[in-house]
Amino acid sequence: MKTKLLAIAIASVFTLGAQADFLGADHNWNNGSSAVKSAKKAGKPVGITKGVLTIAGISRNADNGNMVDPAFAKTSRPCPPFCIQPTAPFAPAAVETVTELDVINVAQLISFGDADNMIIDARTKGWAKKGMIPHAVNVPFTKLNSKALAKDPMAVVELMVEKFGVKDLDGVLD
Repeated sequence: MKTKLLAIAIASVFTLGAQADFLGADHNWNNGSSAVKSAKKAGKPVGITKGVLTIAGISRNADNGNMVDPAFAKTSRPCPPFCIQPTAPFAPAAVETVTELDVINVAQLISFGDADNMIIDARTKGWAKKGMIPHAVNVPFTKLNSKALAKDPMAVVELMVEKFGVKDLDGVLD
């Protein structure tokens, strides 16, 4: 079965990373968050979309005064390496750009048992300990970059087989 790779989410561009840090690693994402309950009590809902406060255990922080973690707050960083990237850097676009709502909807599909989709949280172990994207598989970007491939190509192939369901057919990956 081919796995549809939906998104590689990096904490600095994905709002749930900031929420996960705010709520902590011990937060139970699968039972509806206390943030949603607080929003309902306050009468000022902070939904994902109009009328939807939680999807597959994912919710927004209900505190209207909440600030992004300072680790994610820098807006001016030197380029390179922090350059603005095109949304479709390949011609034709080999990588589909997805939105936060797309990721949340796929998380819901996964929570219902859909095995054809996958969300990858590409943060390193240190960041992942602070909170993971719900229903995601953690594959640190440091294991799937060009340096890792140059250092140990077979380790990258093994990771693709183990985590992504890629089939190794005598050296041909499917």
